[in-house]
Amino acid sequence: MRLPSVIEDIVRLIGHGKAMQLVAEFGGQDLRIPKTDQSDTWAAIEEVIGAEAMKILAAEYGGTEPVYIAMCFKAMKADRNRRMITRYDSLIKEGHTGRGAVSVIVREFRPISYRQVETIINAPTPGPSAMIEQAQLF
Repeated sequence: MRLPSVIEDIVRLIGHGKAMQLVAEFGGQDLRIPKTDQSDTWAAIEEVIGAEAMKILAAEYGGTEPVYIAMCFKAMKADRNRRMITRYDSLIKEGHTGRGAVSVIVREFRPISYRQVETIINAPTPGPSAMIEQAQLF
């Protein structure tokens, strides 16, 4: 299973977390990466992924044709589920009960139901999103 090639390239350049932040904010649109920091677009992207990652993207894509940032629904959902599982484990280690930990997660990952959180934390941990087939993303 794979991400779209441009998203895989972005993951390679700036890391998985920053790439998924970019997808969350700009997914579904063509994004023209500026060459210099003299534009509003630079500032908007930099606010999401940080200055260093923005410089890396500008070096690779700056001034070229727009880059389509795919929505990557399944990748985003898998990432969210991994974060929930990690958060649940952390809360249990801090001394929360299972029910208490799920209640905290429901509030933090809103909107989501208590039952859905239970289903997620009791399921196998999703694999890395780079393994999701492109055809399954849309």
